[in-house]
Amino acid sequence: MLRIAILYLCFTPPMLALAQTPIQRQGDSCPTGTYRSGDYCKLLPSSRDQFIIQKSGNNCPRGFYSHGNYCKRISGSRRKAIPRESGKKCPTGWRKSGDYCVEI
Repeated sequence: MLRIAILYLCFTPPMLALAQTPIQRQGDSCPTGTYRSGDYCKLLPSSRDQFIIQKSGNNCPRGFYSHGNYCKRISGSRRKAIPRESGKKCPTGWRKSGDYCVEI
């Protein structure tokens, strides 16, 4: 039985790929499509195709639009971005794009 469970886990697509890491809450509320969880905003299960990041500066990266203190990914875009700390390099597999690091 254990062998079957291990085989099942090896050949089943990971469900974690659907989840986005919670984002730090800015102010008292969270953007549409998320809910407040302490000091963070988490995506609602019905919003798993969305990708939301904190806004860094006044603009959002290409493929995102401004939504208050956050940037939301444009529908249909698969682009991922993260805010870049001033003076820091982007992680491997990402490139600098203004105040953000964008996945290559």
